[in-house]
Amino acid sequence: MAEELLRSIKQMSKERGVSPDIFYSAIKEALVAVSQKYFNQDTDVQVEIDKNKGKIQVYVTKLVVKEVEDPCFEISWKNALKYDSKAKEGDEIKIFLPGETLGRVAAQAAKHIIMKKILKAEQQKIYDKYLPLTGTILLGEVRRIEKNNVIIALDIGEAILPFKELSPKDDFQKGDIVKFYIKRVFPEGKGPLILGSRYMNDFVVELIKKEVPEVSEGIVKIFSISREPGVKTKVAVYSVDKLVDPVGAIVGMNGNRVLSITKELRGERVDVIAWNNSIERFIASSLTPADVINVNIVDSVNNRAEVTVSEESLSSAIGKKGINIKLASRLTKWNIQLTNRIKDRSKVIQKKL
Repeated sequence: MAEELLRSIKQMSKERGVSPDIFYSAIKEALVAVSQKYFNQDTDVQVEIDKNKGKIQVYVTKLVVKEVEDPCFEISWKNALKYDSKAKEGDEIKIFLPGETLGRVAAQAAKHIIMKKILKAEQQKIYDKYLPLTGTILLGEVRRIEKNNVIIALDIGEAILPFKELSPKDDFQKGDIVKFYIKRVFPEGKGPLILGSRYMNDFVVELIKKEVPEVSEGIVKIFSISREPGVKTKVAVYSVDKLVDPVGAIVGMNGNRVLSITKELRGERVDVIAWNNSIERFIASSLTPADVINVNIVDSVNNRAEVTVSEESLSSAIGKKGINIKLASRLTKWNIQLTNRIKDRSKVIQKKL
C-alpha cells in the first residue's frame, strides 16, 4: 500500500501542478494524526519516507526500563524483547506500525487529510497566480452553466461569472471562449476562487485598453464612463498629446476599434465623446447623437443645466426609455434638463465648435 501510494504521488503531482513536497508533507501529517490512535494519543509518532525506494516507516521510540512509569515513552525490558531481541535496559528502541495496519492507515489518510491539504495547496497556487491580475481582463472557456452562473475553465482553477455580473446580452454555451474582468480573487472556498464580471464599467475600460494602444500607453485618457449594460455605453476621452485625436484613436480607422469593442459587448452601442474643459461643450457632446443648440447652466453649485435641442433631436437626446440623457448625466455628473425652446440665442453652442 505504501509503495503504491508513493508511486501515485508523482502522477498526482504532475496532474495537479502541485509540488511533490506538498504530498509528502501531507502524508506525514496524516499518518502522525491517524497512527496516534494506534499507539497512544500522547506518543511522539515519527514518519520516515524513502522517496527513492518507495517505503514508509511509522514508529515510536521508547526507553527500555525495569519499571514503566510513563507508557508513552517507556517500555519494560520483557516487552521490548518482542520488538528487539537484543534490547537491554537503558536502550532506546523503535516500535514500528505493522505493515498491514500501515496500509490501512495510509488509505484512510489519503482519503481525508491528504486531499484536504492538497486542495489548500492548489487554492494557494491559484490565489498567488491571479491575485496580481485583479482589475484586468482574462480569457477562458465556458466549462459549465450552474443556475445561470457561468463557470470558466482557466489554465489552473476556475472562475465564476454570477448571473448578476453578466450583461443582459450575454448568452454563453459550454465551450465558448469568454473575456471577463477579474473583480476579486478569494484565498480559499468551496467553489471557483475567481469572481469575474462583464457588467462593470471597468470591464469596458479594460476592453478599450486592450484594443487601443494609445490608451494603454497613457497618451489618450479616459475621463469618465457611463454604461447601461446590454444597451449603450458612453465614454469621455481626452489626449495629452495635441497631435493625437482621442476620439479617433478609440474609434479607429473605419471604426474598426470601436466595432471590435461593440462586438465583444454583444452589440452594445459605444458612444465616444471628447471631454472638454468647458462644461457647456462637454454636456453638449455627451448628448450625442442629438443636435444641441444651447446649454444653459442653471445651478453651478448643484450641477444643474438646461439643454436646448432641435425639435427633431429631442427624441434622440432622450433616447429609448430615457437611456441617452441618463447616461449623459452620469457621464458629466450634471443634472441635465431638456427643452426644444430657445430662450436666449446669445448662449447658443454650436456642435461644430
